[in-house]
Amino acid sequence: MQGATRRELTTALDNGEVKRIVRGWYAFRHADQRVVTGIRAGGRVGCLTGCRLHQLWTPKHDVTHVVFGRGSELTPVPGTVLHADEGPQPSSAVWPLLDCLRHVAHRHGMEDALIVAESALHNGLVSPDELRGLSLPGRSSRFLRYLNRAESGSETRVRLFLEQHGVRLLPQVEIPGVGRVDLLVGDNLIIECDSEAHHGSDRDYREDRRRDLAARDLGFDTIRLSYAQIWYQWESTKRSLLRQIRLRRHISRT
Repeated sequence: MQGATRRELTTALDNGEVKRIVRGWYAFRHADQRVVTGIRAGGRVGCLTGCRLHQLWTPKHDVTHVVFGRGSELTPVPGTVLHADEGPQPSSAVWPLLDCLRHVAHRHGMEDALIVAESALHNGLVSPDELRGLSLPGRSSRFLRYLNRAESGSETRVRLFLEQHGVRLLPQVEIPGVGRVDLLVGDNLIIECDSEAHHGSDRDYREDRRRDLAARDLGFDTIRLSYAQIWYQWESTKRSLLRQIRLRRHISRT
């Protein structure tokens, strides 16, 4: 309730419209509990949870990532992961986006860092120069060499895996008569990556089959990977993808 008078605040508290979190911080009844948790812990929501609140595609995580700035006093709260930041704590309840991206790059693996960075690029929230300008020590900046276009974290995960195995590919390729495909691997292998756990509509299903047949007519093979295959059965999916590469399904035979 920024800008509220003491009387307005007292009335809102009495009516149950808001509740006090800690000294100087109040929350509406329907406030995001991740944000409330961050304030209660003495920090601010950041890292992966901050990226999610900035509307980025993020890998699934079940705990709230709370980042505390220099001089903060912490209060342990169940269900949180605490990270330290050398900079001053922001006055907002969520760390700024670039800081959240920096947290992920510093505290998590290269894959997670690349996923959130490419999501931020796709949403037009940051520029490549801003990402390259992040203060990242040593290995934390490795993801930058793989920075490219992607519409989902599923696509980023599959592309990064193939690129790390030296496979030649292009992301987001427009094929006449087919449309835009997630990945064109080698000469003639299309890989489509589901970004959602749920199934699409019947209309989406029919359109996907039309695209697959049109691609086949043009000499392309198509592999469709479900969300579950990419995120819950990843080890077996990786083995299958490498098997297809060894069979040279992505190399034109003409």
